[in-house]
Amino acid sequence: MSTGAKAALGCGGAIVILLVLLLMGACMSALSDDSPQEPRATSAPEAVTEAEVEETVEEEEEETTFPEPETLEYSGVGDSVVEVDFHDDARIASLSHDGTSNFTVRTLTSGGDNSDMLANVIGAYQGRVLYNAGEREETAALEISADGPWEITLEPLSTAVSWEEGEDEFAGAGDEVVQLDRTPEGITALTMTHDGTSNFAIWGYTRTDRDLLVNEIGAYEGQVSLTAGTLLLAVTADGNWTFGL
Repeated sequence: MSTGAKAALGCGGAIVILLVLLLMGACMSALSDDSPQEPRATSAPEAVTEAEVEETVEEEEEETTFPEPETLEYSGVGDSVVEVDFHDDARIASLSHDGTSNFTVRTLTSGGDNSDMLANVIGAYQGRVLYNAGEREETAALEISADGPWEITLEPLSTAVSWEEGEDEFAGAGDEVVQLDRTPEGITALTMTHDGTSNFAIWGYTRTDRDLLVNEIGAYEGQVSLTAGTLLLAVTADGNWTFGL
């Protein structure tokens, strides 16, 4: 073989080797491009967290419990007219008076009209009464008649004393608001006693209505039917009283 032929063969071989290397590089690049890729994110339902579950439960509980408005406190001496934060929700007024003459407390609407009579007694007094429990009632001020120092606290319904479920009897004294930790159903007989000398009255409240259970003067002992769904018992009394189921 001539020298020129050998040179041509050598050049051809080099070209073939170069082409093979190029093809191998292309294959490796293609294999690299075909490597698995991360799947695209798809929209899936968000997991419900424990906090969200608790929040839902709390919202459901709020439907069956009393609201928690701010407690308002007022005090003074003698006759006064006190403007309060306007509210039209039912609340409890805790009242006290350290005097010897007439003590009266009325709620006033924003138009200056009388709404609820919270207290009308002679001399020293301490008690808790329900107000704004009727329809379209509102409180914008308190009108007080007194001959001594007085204190008034306007509280949420949740501060009512609790008659726990499982307790057959409940006892108290004077004006009070009692919350039932049970829901009366069907025919429920409520037994009541009172050893005072003045008015003894009991109002039973459901979420939509109220019922005058008893309204007597002096000592009392008797039994009445408690309305199904009763939540609160508002007591007016000047002595000791008991409830029984």
